[in-house]
Amino acid sequence: MTEKYLKKITLSFITVSCLMASLSVCYADRADQGFCITGETPSSSVVIDKSLYVDGSQFDNKDYGVETMRIGLNYGDSAPEKAELENLSGQGFLIGFYDDSRVFNELEVTGANKILAQIICDEGKWHILPDKDFVPEDEFKTAFSELSSSEFEIDGESREVRGEFSTRAEARKLIKEMKISGYAWFDGKGYISLTNSESGKLIYKSEYGTNRLAVMPIGDNTQCLFDKNHYKGGFEFRIHDAEHLNLINYIGLEDYIKGVIPYEMSYSWPFEALKAQAVCARTYAIYNQNRFREFGFDLTADTYSQVYRGTLETNEVSDAAVDETEGELLRYEGEACETYYYSSNGGATEDGVNVFDTTAPYLSGKTDPFEAVLDFPLKEWELKRSKDKIAEMLRDWGYDIKSVSELFPEYSDTGNVIAINFVDDEGNYLEVTGRNCYNALGLYSCRFKIQRDEDDFIFTGTGWGHNCGMSQWGANAMASVYGYDYQDILRFYFSGAYVE
Repeated sequence: MTEKYLKKITLSFITVSCLMASLSVCYADRADQGFCITGETPSSSVVIDKSLYVDGSQFDNKDYGVETMRIGLNYGDSAPEKAELENLSGQGFLIGFYDDSRVFNELEVTGANKILAQIICDEGKWHILPDKDFVPEDEFKTAFSELSSSEFEIDGESREVRGEFSTRAEARKLIKEMKISGYAWFDGKGYISLTNSESGKLIYKSEYGTNRLAVMPIGDNTQCLFDKNHYKGGFEFRIHDAEHLNLINYIGLEDYIKGVIPYEMSYSWPFEALKAQAVCARTYAIYNQNRFREFGFDLTADTYSQVYRGTLETNEVSDAAVDETEGELLRYEGEACETYYYSSNGGATEDGVNVFDTTAPYLSGKTDPFEAVLDFPLKEWELKRSKDKIAEMLRDWGYDIKSVSELFPEYSDTGNVIAINFVDDEGNYLEVTGRNCYNALGLYSCRFKIQRDEDDFIFTGTGWGHNCGMSQWGANAMASVYGYDYQDILRFYFSGAYVE
């Protein structure tokens, strides 16, 4: 989940029958994780020592006060020049703007139920804008010291940009070459027009130079249709450039979580697992508020954040999991945790520093005995890659390597691959670490072994995902087989954390 725009492995959302397996293994967790797990038969004897649970009442738990989330439905390169909304109540829209407190301010009213927003924008220049969450100011200036510097007011803040480019592609190419986390930013100005989709008549247009305009559907608990999905809340149209109009859904926090859960976990799964997922998703949202501030919103609606599709797939069970955990966050010493989750880990989680470059103490790798009792997609997998194919895939990911003759994996204490050294035909080494060392090869997880078969390498692994944080299939097993509740699940996968 929170990511430097790297490819993210899609979670498994299909419902699969869970088959119990009989095992006879002794499990011993790392002593520094705060848990002692023992037992010979997972179906009955894996026990968590709850006396080691952290008492959250001893900490001053921070009140984040977040009631409204801003979710990017369309943004950046994927955004169109036009966006159409339909108020399903049939009562029209309020037209206005959202202020810095995320409060809607009304300017006009229209009785039109279908409205079309469109960009009218001057030609401008593209610049390189750093992602300040990941790129220190000095590092950015050093990397682009040869480019011209300009200052612009961006979302109410004075920001430095570098260079001038005639196209987005030119700016993005240089960002990729310099391996700096940043954005191609457009300085053009214009306005947004609203027309009645049915009559074609102009309803409203924003002032020239104003890059955003908002609407709120009229009606009690009404929803809007956009791109075949139904959404609650209000909407902001924001100029991204002369060809792309961002659409942002302003939605209440709990309603947002209800729109996430059905796409991250099947409602047919154990209720306690769904509750654990709800707390994970809510905490992720709070921790990552303003993550995509450069685009004008908090989170995306796709796998760069959490999958969100409004109300179309919500149901009573998934909604109840959200309602029964309303407002609850996973915390560590009073602060919201940096939560991550994935489909399955194949036997062990991984330290956050080896996956997301975070040293958070609650993201610590450990043996996971729970998944073993269930059958699920990609519990075991095998893939073959030729030497030439591996070299090609690495080049596609931006690595400078012409050939591959040998692979030397590096394993963590829990048996996951955290780095691979690739050796070319001339004996040169290329080290690829973290998620890249398996994502670049198209593997399903970081838990695998490598065997050589002449000019091919065979990858034999278990699990599906990055292995940091909560295993969704592990949560399923903990609830369905062992009878643990959502707090037990979260305390196991996030060492030293608690729910408040």
